[in-house]
Amino acid sequence: MPENNGQARFPLDATVLQRLDNLTLLTRRSMATGRPGRRRSPMAGSSMEFADYRRYAPGDDFRRIDWRAYARLERLFLRVFEAEENITVTILIDCSGSMQHGTPAKIELAQKLAAALAYVALKSEDSVIIGTLADHLLNFRRAGSGKNAIWSIGDFLNKLPTAGTTDLNKALYELGRVINGPGLTIILSDFLVASGYQTGIRAVRQLRQDVALLQILAPEELEPEIQGDWQLKDSEGHSSVDVSISSNVLQAYHERLSIFLGDLEAFAHKNMATYTMIPSDTTILDVVQRLLRQIALVK
Repeated sequence: MPENNGQARFPLDATVLQRLDNLTLLTRRSMATGRPGRRRSPMAGSSMEFADYRRYAPGDDFRRIDWRAYARLERLFLRVFEAEENITVTILIDCSGSMQHGTPAKIELAQKLAAALAYVALKSEDSVIIGTLADHLLNFRRAGSGKNAIWSIGDFLNKLPTAGTTDLNKALYELGRVINGPGLTIILSDFLVASGYQTGIRAVRQLRQDVALLQILAPEELEPEIQGDWQLKDSEGHSSVDVSISSNVLQAYHERLSIFLGDLEAFAHKNMATYTMIPSDTTILDVVQRLLRQIALVK
């Protein structure tokens, strides 16, 4: 996978995909989805991963009785093994105007990262839902699982819309009509939203989702290299402001940016979400193999 039989080109080439073959997405907690697969579950199962003992009860499978424990304790105990199952991975891409900004544009890394995450999920036999966000949930596709789902995802990612304003609270709240069971939701955004993001993320958590916040910022947003008089235009509106950029102004900007990033990280930690910030000029393999491993989103 993939073998292209006339489908639209996937956003990542075969060389990159081969480097992703041995990776698996991680969740912070076990999930009981009831779909047998490769992921550890809190439900008792029949894999080879030993979990615990429990007292025998009439009707239990006598083949699981631990006779060594009986010889020591003269009581019947069953060996309980960890079940393994699949989950649904939902990948959401912020397609608002601010994501078109940067060199390279933030949306370009978001597209590649969504493709990489979807590929890793499908290789683990997880199901994938992919969607786009702006001032509402723009579009979504239930790509499902299996080999052919990769081409459905590629087609979706090659047709990302260019939207205007952002309202993550509203867009994420609308996810409730898409998700119907526990899973992992990954949000790719710059989180530069005047109306905030907190209410929307809490709403996703209430859908029994593990949440990963992958913030993408452009290099010039992190380290602006401008001086003098400028007219700055709102990328998601029609307003503009005239500013004189001095060293003091840049220092104040860095202080505000540091507070903004710290607040988002603290919010993620408080709400048991995974978080990292990614410069848009980072290579996709560096993101997946280094940054996402550091935050234990993949292994």
